[in-house]
This record gives sequence, C-alpha cells and structure tokens, in this order.
Amino acid sequence: MKAPLGGGILGELNELLGVYLGRSSGAGGAEDSPRVAVILGAQVLPGGRASSTLEVRTRHAGELYARGRVETLIPTGGEGEHPPGEAVVMSAILQEMGVPEAVILREDKAGSTWESALRVAEIARRRGIREVLVVTDPLHCVRTAASFRRVGLRAVPEPVYSSPMWRKKWSRRGQFSRESGALLWYRIRHGVGARSRP
Repeated sequence: MKAPLGGGILGELNELLGVYLGRSSGAGGAEDSPRVAVILGAQVLPGGRASSTLEVRTRHAGELYARGRVETLIPTGGEGEHPPGEAVVMSAILQEMGVPEAVILREDKAGSTWESALRVAEIARRRGIREVLVVTDPLHCVRTAASFRRVGLRAVPEPVYSSPMWRKKWSRRGQFSRESGALLWYRIRHGVGARSRP
C-alpha cells in the first residue's frame, strides 16, 4: 500500500478503492520498513475484554515484534464505553505474548484516529522517531497513514488482513463506505489528504 501518486484527497480515495478491490499491499516485511509500530485501537467489550478486531490488530503487532521486524510498539486509544482504555488492553495482550513492557510506549488518551496521530506524533518527536508502521485494518490504513503523514510522520501501512472487518464481506463493504466518508470529513476538518503539511 503506497502513498497516492497524485496526492490530495482524490488520491486518497483512489487508494481506498484500490485497497477495497484488492489492488494494494502493505509493507510486506521490507528491510527498510520502520522499526516502530503504532497499533490503532478498537472497541473494548464489557469486562475489559478485547473485541476480535482489537485482539487481531494487537496480536499482529506482537508477531511483528517476535519476528524482529519492529523494536518498539505504540498502542494508541483511550477509554471508550467500557473500561479500561484500548491501549491498556492492548498492552496487556502484548505482554502476555512476551513483549517486554520496556518496548511498549502506551498512548492511552486518544479518542479518534486523528487524535492518535496527534498524540503519537508528540511521543515520536520526544524520542526522535520520524517514521512508523501503522497497524490496523486494510481499509482503515488509508486514512490512518494519511493522518499520520499530515502531522509530520512518515507512515507505512501494515494492514491486518486477518481482521474480521476485512474477512467478512458485509463488514468490508460497510467499512469502505464509512472510510470514504471519513476521508472526506478528515480532509475538511483536518486537512488530511492535502498535498503538504500546514
């Protein structure tokens, strides 16, 4: 999954359509891919259980660490309808997988993809991080990477094709519609998809 050739919101929408149609791929284990992975949050269920989407995203990132593809993990997401926060739940899963707590930089306040981009960018600036993998559902990768680029980070998509949001056709169709609208809203509200950073 590459950055849109033409840039701008039309490029982002074209990229989204390409992902939906199966024409794009992620970082694919490239040797020069970023060594920091940001895991985008998803719903936490009653009792603090991870939704299947949250679980799959987190385990995908944990496997990247286990294979030596990344050195640092940044779970991002605050508390939603059910406590604890998304990043807290993800951190617990990662530690259960054997990821050392020292390599997990938890961002536990963000309530949206845009807020995640802003808050992770603050963490990145403090630590001298300039590029990240963004770990999330394939269709969500487009808006996520565009948001992170907007705040000044090089963002390489790391799509999680095992996510139920991708594997179930009806979920994929619904997410495509939502992400199309969200890209347009993010362009209007935050300038995401603009050709250059403000």
